[in-house]
Amino acid sequence: MSVDVLLAFAVFAFVSAATPGPNNLLILGSGLRVGLWRTMPFVVGINFGFSVLLVSVSYGLGTMFERFPAAHLSLKVIGTGYFLYLAASLLRGGKAKREAEREDLGFWSGAVFQVVNPKAWLMCITAVALFLPVGWSPATIMLMVITFVLLGLPSNVAWAGIGQSLRKLVSDERRMRVFNLVMAVLLVLSIIPVWIS
Repeated sequence: MSVDVLLAFAVFAFVSAATPGPNNLLILGSGLRVGLWRTMPFVVGINFGFSVLLVSVSYGLGTMFERFPAAHLSLKVIGTGYFLYLAASLLRGGKAKREAEREDLGFWSGAVFQVVNPKAWLMCITAVALFLPVGWSPATIMLMVITFVLLGLPSNVAWAGIGQSLRKLVSDERRMRVFNLVMAVLLVLSIIPVWIS
């Protein structure tokens, strides 16, 4: 991968990782509920799961979706259903269940969530289609993974920090309901680009 292509890829990776999407919205919510440090295993899990997904797409999973559009459509439907379930859970959580608010999402939740995260799939497929050179090697894929993690991890940590800083702002029940409503709407909106792309 040439330096010019690597720089362009780094910009793509940063913008993709830093902008609002399902991962960052869940990280924000977790930072709000349990704080920055207890959100870190979830953040690390997201980056691990995303890395595995990027390697898998690089080695041909994306090609499988091109050959079998029904498989891709099924994943989009499952992912959309899961997002709608998460949004409904946020709306039901108006009278914040104190126990649920204290639960950590954890490493494996973040890693496995990438399987049903349409934005993660779209990012991986786009990265491979646009930036993986013709004569690529495993080292090229590892460079892409490392670039994504080096730029994505700090962005994710920032989202968790923003969530933690909002704790005092949404400390009463009414503000928490408004926050949950906004988060639910943003979560649903974050899947729209997957259906129109």
